[in-house]
Amino acid sequence: MQFPVPQFIDIEDKIIGPFTLKQFGIIFVGGLIDVALFRIFKLSILFFLLGLPVAGVALIMAFGQFNGKRLYDSIPLVLKFVSEPKKLVFHKEASMNNLEIKTITVEQVKKAQGSNAVSEESPQSKLKNLTRLLQEKSEQEAQLVNKQKGS
Repeated sequence: MQFPVPQFIDIEDKIIGPFTLKQFGIIFVGGLIDVALFRIFKLSILFFLLGLPVAGVALIMAFGQFNGKRLYDSIPLVLKFVSEPKKLVFHKEASMNNLEIKTITVEQVKKAQGSNAVSEESPQSKLKNLTRLLQEKSEQEAQLVNKQKGS
């Protein structure tokens, strides 16, 4: 038995003309606020200073998008992010009680530098050692091949 799979479920229905119900509600509330401001301030400068931003915010909220989502869908997420406390986790790696403080004398530093100088080889001597090891390895392989041919 086959059932039809709903498609386009993320697209809202246009209920009132070209507007969805949420868009119409946002524009309607913005219009109501503008009408109230007009009744209070008439055609004064204060009406334009308050009414135009309210109308602009209502239009931006109704039609604006941020990261592919409608702005009115993103507002609750932003408010939740701002209002809820952040969870910061502290991982205690070492405490002051476990720390060891070591004092090193000048003689110990000179001795360590002297031992490092002796153990360090020049790059040329390292290459010579490497070529010698490779030659020994190839000689051993050649001996094994000769033994297998002889048997």
